Amino acid sequence: MKLVVYILSLLFISCYNKAATPEPVPEVTTTNATIAQLKKMCINSPISFTVTAPVTVSGTVVSSDKEGYISGAIYIDDDTATAKILVGIYDSHSIYPIGARITIYMPELTAAIIDNQLTIGLTYNGSEPYPLKSVVLLDKHISCSNNIQTIEPMVCKAGELNEELCGKLVTINDLEYQYTCYEENFKGKYLRFTDSDDNFAYIYIDNYAAGFSNLPPQTTTDITGIVVYQNVPFDTNDLIILLPRSSRDIWH
Repeated sequence: MKLVVYILSLLFISCYNKAATPEPVPEVTTTNATIAQLKKMCINSPISFTVTAPVTVSGTVVSSDKEGYISGAIYIDDDTATAKILVGIYDSHSIYPIGARITIYMPELTAAIIDNQLTIGLTYNGSEPYPLKSVVLLDKHISCSNNIQTIEPMVCKAGELNEELCGKLVTINDLEYQYTCYEENFKGKYLRFTDSDDNFAYIYIDNYAAGFSNLPPQTTTDITGIVVYQNVPFDTNDLIILLPRSSRDIWH
C-alpha cells in the first residue's frame, strides 16, 4: 500500500517558486466552492479559514506581471466571479502563466472584499483580519495545472463598466485617447480614453511598467485590462480603472 501511495505521488503536477523552490503541492482539480460562493460568504466581513474549514476554490489565471503592470498579485476567473490572489512575488507569470488553471486551499488564508474585489491572502496574526501578500501562498496553498487555456476577454463598452465587473478581463473597442492635466505626476500615470458617446475609462500604467514612456495611441484603438475600483489621487471619488496586463493591451 505504501508503495502505491508513493508511485501515485510521483504523478502529481505542481507549481514551484523558482527563487525559493518550495515543497511541491499536489495538483487537485476538485473544488467545493465557486468564487461567487466564497465572495458571498465574506460579503459582510473578512473570513479567516482554519483546517476545520477545508474550502478550496479554482479558477483560470487572467492576469500577468510579465512587464510590471500588475505586481504581487494574480487575478483568476471561474466564470461565476473573480478573485485577486496576493501571491507576494513579482515574477508570477513564470509560475502561473495566463490561461493556467489553479486551485487554492483556503485553510490558513483569509478572504475579504476589498474595493469590491474578492481578495485572498495569508491570514494576519494580528488584530486586523485582512489578507496579506505572502510567498507562503506558493508553498502551501496553490497548485497549478499544466494545461493552458486560451483567454478571451469580455467585450464591453466604457459606459458599461461598474463595480460588479471588478477583476474581470475586458476589452473596450474604438477608444480615443484624450489628454488631461491629471495624466502624470503620481506613482504612475492615468491615460484617459473616451468612446463616441463620451463615456470614458482611465488606464493606469505604473512608472516601472514597460512602455511607460511610450506616447499614447494616436488613433482609435481597442484597450484590454483588468477592471479595478480604486481611489485615484486627482479625484475625491473612487473610479473604475483598467489595469493592463502588458504593453500589448494598449499598444498593439
